[in-house]
Amino acid sequence: MATTSSSGPARSDVKVGRRRPTKGDRREQAILDGAYELLRDTPLRTLSIDDLAKRAGLSRSSFYFYFESKWQVLFAMLGPITEDVFTASRLIFERPVDMDPQEAIEQASAEVVTVWHRHGHILREVGDAVGAEPDLRSQWDSMLGQFIQAAADAIERDRAAGVALDGPPPRALAAALMWMGERNLGLMSMRSGNAIPSEDAVDTIATVWLRTIFGVGTRAQQDGEIAT
Repeated sequence: MATTSSSGPARSDVKVGRRRPTKGDRREQAILDGAYELLRDTPLRTLSIDDLAKRAGLSRSSFYFYFESKWQVLFAMLGPITEDVFTASRLIFERPVDMDPQEAIEQASAEVVTVWHRHGHILREVGDAVGAEPDLRSQWDSMLGQFIQAAADAIERDRAAGVALDGPPPRALAAALMWMGERNLGLMSMRSGNAIPSEDAVDTIATVWLRTIFGVGTRAQQDGEIAT
């Protein structure tokens, strides 16, 4: 699995066993790293190919050797970042048998919000571009579909074990929860006034998942109810 550092996205297609990156690999990564930093302050729609090439220390023609367009750069960054989000979400999908749902959902919610904050400027650009770029929209839909299916499988397992509540079909419920999360986190990335305040994001997201699937609140909420 590829990893992504806070300084930039890692490539997800490096061949296993390669001992050192080639010159071409380094140039391609320089484009990705440069774009990752430029997008912190500048929307991709206003960046030119020359901007991306210059930041990477390359010529315009060298850029086109690796990418056909600036949108393809965003496409290349999305996979590794999504893997980061999926890893942060893993306790939702593969909760250990000795971990209660509240602990798992709370921990996963906190990790997802942390990762989303780290890569929010890239995910904001994806949200802005998917309506106009069919290939990017298809990739985003496919990736979200993997999240939805993993959550649906987890809901189905928990229902079969008598842990989760009965309700809508697992995939429909998982889709509703995932799209809710995607929209809310997207609003956070855009710094929308309608976004959940950052300090409330983890508790809000965890509460929605826990009450919807398991019929319980967070551990803090439960402790408060017991105390009163």
